[in-house]
Amino acid sequence: MAQSSEITDVGVAQGGLGVAIAAAIVQLNKAAVLPQCITMVASPAGTNTVKFPVYTKQDVTNAGYGVKNMASGAEATDANLTDIETTAVSVEVLRNAIRAEITDLAAHGNADALMVNAGTQLGNSIAKEFDINVCALFDGFATSKGTSSHGLKFVDLMDALASLEANDAPRPYHAVLHPQQMYGSYGLSNEFGSTSVEGSNAAFNGIGATGGVGEQFLGAGFVTSIAGINIYTSTSVPDGADATEKKGGIFASTAIGCGYVDQGGGSFVDMASERDESQAKTIMVANAYYAVSELVDLHGVEIHTEISG
Repeated sequence: MAQSSEITDVGVAQGGLGVAIAAAIVQLNKAAVLPQCITMVASPAGTNTVKFPVYTKQDVTNAGYGVKNMASGAEATDANLTDIETTAVSVEVLRNAIRAEITDLAAHGNADALMVNAGTQLGNSIAKEFDINVCALFDGFATSKGTSSHGLKFVDLMDALASLEANDAPRPYHAVLHPQQMYGSYGLSNEFGSTSVEGSNAAFNGIGATGGVGEQFLGAGFVTSIAGINIYTSTSVPDGADATEKKGGIFASTAIGCGYVDQGGGSFVDMASERDESQAKTIMVANAYYAVSELVDLHGVEIHTEISG
């Protein structure tokens, strides 16, 4: 092409014209919410089963086998005899896995670290499945608060808290709720209104945007603790009768246990890869060896509420 008096634009200067690669947008599930909320026990080498001993709570007031109050001058009287009753919840550790097969040409032709991002997504999928398995146990709790015909109310949290305290569940308590149980038209955020909306009773009305729950909700847009209950949101929370309902949970760590194989540093996820030279590809596998189970039923409360009409 001959020199001319044209402006040097992309139509003229084509020889070195390239393509800019933006930072990869790797879509991930919100995951790994639940491990910090439950009892995690690593399976020792030589066994695939973790056994959780659960001691039955004693009735200290029983006249026959509770604590005996001695009368004055009768301290030599025999104390009541009581048994120490335990049961065992056994959890067999099982494999959970997912894989991706990436050809050499695909890896070479992508400038966004395809192999690294693939590993990130596989690990994230394992962590998400873990959360789903734990949240599925909420429906098994004997105690349930809330209603499928109204959104989440502050009184639902207080009723759950009262149940846990009445059953001597040890603190801290964790609430794992669907985002729409916390926010939106049927969320706990409705409690800031001055009138009843979807069953709310304006429990937070007048708190304003300064201090505590009010500041977190209205300022930061999220809340980390209410009445001493640690608040977590997760899309792993299951549906109720249909997608217009959700079944979250409020529980002590003793309500649910997990047995797992420690892959290092307390992680239950292990990434591995192998070559298939005949097809010029790399096989990436994310493995996790774990299983979850309910331990103490009365240390957990299901939170069943409506999230949409």
